[in-house]
Amino acid sequence: MLPTVWRINIKTAAEPGTDPRQFCIDQRCLGVGWRAGNSETLDWQVYEALARAAYPNDKGWWPALNALRNRMRDNDLCWTRDIQGIYYLGRIDGPWEYIARPENLRADVVNIRHCEWLKVGPIDAVPGKVVSSFRPNRTAQRVDDETVRVFSAYFYNCHTQSAVQYKIPPVSPDIFALLSDEDCEDLVALYMQLAGYVLLASTCKSSTAAYEFVMRHSQTGERAAAQVKTGYHEINMAAYSSFPGKVYLFSSKGRYTGERGSNIICLSPDDMTAFLHANEHILPERVMVWLAIARDLSADARTV
Repeated sequence: MLPTVWRINIKTAAEPGTDPRQFCIDQRCLGVGWRAGNSETLDWQVYEALARAAYPNDKGWWPALNALRNRMRDNDLCWTRDIQGIYYLGRIDGPWEYIARPENLRADVVNIRHCEWLKVGPIDAVPGKVVSSFRPNRTAQRVDDETVRVFSAYFYNCHTQSAVQYKIPPVSPDIFALLSDEDCEDLVALYMQLAGYVLLASTCKSSTAAYEFVMRHSQTGERAAAQVKTGYHEINMAAYSSFPGKVYLFSSKGRYTGERGSNIICLSPDDMTAFLHANEHILPERVMVWLAIARDLSADARTV
């Protein structure tokens, strides 16, 4: 059975010079703050009563503690990242504890679960759905994506010395759940360049929210733009009908709405999957890695 997968933002009110993220990695734990009382250890009933009195107007306290103590289970997997943007994957292997030793107080990490952390790498080594899960401000939340659950279990099995191994079911993972927003934009840019367009680099700006970038055809000079949406975000085709040129649209879930103008080219997930397999030699390295993983995961059920 695949584990539940979480992500935790370890951002506490640590003392200057103390990095709570590194503290958790070094101490093999995941944790949050919200100190209560003056004791070094507390059981749950005592801690809960003290914390409710200490943080009556704190909207983050209960959701974080409820997730940490009550919703997370042993052998669940959890993603986090350090201050340098390096991602880690951990397996929870112990119950909630309240520990207020001096080093915990300095890091403001007093509510903990023991956790075996594995270093994964920078953003290009991590599924896009994991990266995007860190955008909300919640301290801890589930990552509800089946492909991420498969990937997380697969990575853990491949890189741990633990006797705990997860059963990987025979699946056909959605490759686009593994790719980041930027990966998908790169793919569409490659697709268009092979169709004869050349990129105008100055158009790749966040201020041009309507389009990811604008291109010109190398032979005809025709202008073309692109818009890419991942996950379940829809693209309204009618919003692009007035663009003076072709517009290439890509929704990773094939979610297109509105009236389709004559200048609109909708790239389906099947189109882009075929493009991936036909042009592996020019893909970004991280996309090549995701393809290899997807192929491996689509084989028979296994425990690596």
